[in-house]
Amino acid sequence: MMKPKILVRDYMRSLSLYFSPSSSVENVAATLVKHRELGAPVLDEHKRLIGFVTEQDCMKEMLNDSYYAQEHQLVSDIMSRRTVSVGPEEDITHLAEEMAGPKPKIYPVCEDGRVIGIITRGDVLRALTQIRNQGHGHT
Repeated sequence: MMKPKILVRDYMRSLSLYFSPSSSVENVAATLVKHRELGAPVLDEHKRLIGFVTEQDCMKEMLNDSYYAQEHQLVSDIMSRRTVSVGPEEDITHLAEEMAGPKPKIYPVCEDGRVIGIITRGDVLRALTQIRNQGHGHT
């Protein structure tokens, strides 16, 4: 008997935090800390993914700014442009296998070229725990 496919859509979070490329690094850092997030997507005006910015990116830039007395930087200066994303219909166990290695801890979820949510390593672990404990059910 085949196991039912458990989808990213069932465990992803809605997109509540994202930045524009013109956001200041200081604002991004403060927002990530406030929301206790590791990072967030950087979107254009059509909510298309153009990059990703993390706590680590902000930390490095803020250290450089203070050490070199540089001008304040924008997200577009520090964001990663090589982003990894997943689709909402992807099997969560496949994503778990990818996340078990040295992959990002947070992925944007994209549909029709637009970011519709995010999924974190914690969300995937919650899914695996529920699948294991409840025989594929989730709450």
